[in-house]
Amino acid sequence: MSLRLRSFENRHFNVSFPAKRIIQVTINRPQKLNCIDLPTSREIAKVWKLFDADESLWVGIITGSGRAFCTGADLQEWNAMNKAGIVNDMGAPGLAGLPRRNGKKPIIAAVNGICMGGGFEMVANCDIVVASSSAVFALPEVRRGIVPVAGCLPRLTRTLGLQRTMDLVLTGRNVSAQTLCDWGLVSQVVEGDVVDAAVGVAKEICKNSPDALIVGRLGVRMSWESGSVEDAVTSLANDWYPLLVKGPNFTEGIKAFVEKRSPNWTTSKL
Repeated sequence: MSLRLRSFENRHFNVSFPAKRIIQVTINRPQKLNCIDLPTSREIAKVWKLFDADESLWVGIITGSGRAFCTGADLQEWNAMNKAGIVNDMGAPGLAGLPRRNGKKPIIAAVNGICMGGGFEMVANCDIVVASSSAVFALPEVRRGIVPVAGCLPRLTRTLGLQRTMDLVLTGRNVSAQTLCDWGLVSQVVEGDVVDAAVGVAKEICKNSPDALIVGRLGVRMSWESGSVEDAVTSLANDWYPLLVKGPNFTEGIKAFVEKRSPNWTTSKL
């Protein structure tokens, strides 16, 4: 069943479809700066699994309502869990299904405001990050006796480098969207509506072959996560490129170029 035909009833997030082939999840708990409790986290994670399985949708967007993108887990809920002797599960895929998500299709983070703790961990594993110029980022866990172990530390180290990641983790200080753009995490800093900008990026992506989007994204992620560049290249070339070549979009893209017309893509079966 297409995600467009499903009903999502959760008071802490909304699902919308801002354009053809694009799904948007908006965290909607502004009175608590969009912190995410466990039931909400599990429900959003389900959305991303359904998104990967829905052939009609090619790109996802995650954003927040109000003045925050996401301030991470609900610490009032954690406090109650601590009192009950319950240890929070930090296993994959993590908060809202994002910090340790592997997945098949790209997700864009449209960071509209405050992005801290688990919210920052979510962003660190998104495929593209578009941020408002007023967005503020931090990993303040150290100030609460916590460590961000849900997935961002090795990922941020790969993206930002050792010393910059140490700076964020050991001080817990705030940094601006422009700083993280200069450091290489944020792709674009936006003065206007950050969601509109993210939808614009998603539309650009959706002009391309859905097969190539899946395999190209996988190749980038394999090189990011693998200890060996050559192992990543070999796996992509031997295991995934043959599947790409067998698909109709590979033939269509080349044919459209020769015929000097726009390609007519078909939904991906990868």
